[in-house]
Amino acid sequence: MDWIETGMPGIKRDPGTLLPVIVDEELADGLLAGDDPCDAVVVLIVRGEHHAAAELVAETRLKEPQNIRMRMLDADLVRATGHHERSIRRLRSLLEEFAGTSHEAMLNQYLGILYYTTGDFKAAVARFRAALELHTAAGALPRRVELACRSLEAAEGRLAAVR
Repeated sequence: MDWIETGMPGIKRDPGTLLPVIVDEELADGLLAGDDPCDAVVVLIVRGEHHAAAELVAETRLKEPQNIRMRMLDADLVRATGHHERSIRRLRSLLEEFAGTSHEAMLNQYLGILYYTTGDFKAAVARFRAALELHTAAGALPRRVELACRSLEAAEGRLAAVR
């Protein structure tokens, strides 16, 4: 499979679902044991350990309430537990809060993934296009540009198939 890079050891994105998957359990265990609670939350969400992920999100948000990555992961945890509309509302609120900042591109990317997973491919295309434009303009890491580009291609493909 032609995985999409995440920058996290042992974690890649599935090009079909755009969701993270564990490709190396040992490396994922290392993320759990590491110093970054955000990496640990990703692993816990992927493994379906939602209660443990929620506890770590809550602990981190108490210590660092403005940690934008954890706030995005909090919305992703809501998605993973089946509450897509609530997750979309949270990310849209974050996008409003961080409009015009360096976080806007990733917020568009995350929101695009949520729309993609709910089958709203038209909205996903718009968000992925915005993410790609913002990442490109900012000279973002190549893996972020690749994620936006491949996500946009996947959403456009799905949109064309339903027309």
